[in-house]
Amino acid sequence: MQLCYNQLTGSIPTQLGALEKLRVVALQSNNLTGAIPANLGELGMLVRLDLSSNNLFGSIPTSLADAPSLKVLDVHNNTLSGNVPPGNNDVTALV
Repeated sequence: MQLCYNQLTGSIPTQLGALEKLRVVALQSNNLTGAIPANLGELGMLVRLDLSSNNLFGSIPTSLADAPSLKVLDVHNNTLSGNVPPGNNDVTALV
């Protein structure tokens, strides 16, 4: 799912966490606000999550660090706090 550069507003819907076959979630360069839904870390096939260049805040959910297939997590250019949680997989994080 690639919806980057679309001037989307509001928060990231938690319903995305129910779309089990998502491999890519690219929502960068929008005007999204709020926290990153923790249930995105439950997407077993998710390889790339790009939420960069939005207005997201809060911490990075620990569930993302343990997402089984996640290889790229890009959350730079937001107002997130804390560090990338340590996990059990080999995620390249861009913060």
